[in-house]
Amino acid sequence: MQPRAVQWLQRAKNLVREAADTRVRSEYASLARGLPALLHQSGLFQTIAYLESRSRRASNNPTAHGLVLAHLASLLSPFTGMKELKTDELTQMKLHEYLVVSRLSLEAASWLKRMVEIQFGDEEEPHA
Repeated sequence: MQPRAVQWLQRAKNLVREAADTRVRSEYASLARGLPALLHQSGLFQTIAYLESRSRRASNNPTAHGLVLAHLASLLSPFTGMKELKTDELTQMKLHEYLVVSRLSLEAASWLKRMVEIQFGDEEEPHA
């Protein structure tokens, strides 16, 4: 069994590569860079609620917010058993489960940020 960090490194690398091929690349990079700070400042529930609210678009094109949310969920799923991160599921959790998912989310977000910094470098545009 590989350590969690090695698993996240490999998965985050593949997920960020996937995002590099999308139209929302620069917005995704900006969101991923700020995700650990957002989780730390606002908490898991508020961060997921924000990403959920901004991931809805009239067209079927994926938004950067939706992509970041999906990638965070993908990183967490082997450790939490959750296929998606949704506010509805978070409200149903017991406190200790929520705390574990919150801590793991912060760690997973850090891996996404690292991979974005490695693969995209300094090409950052501010997001709204």
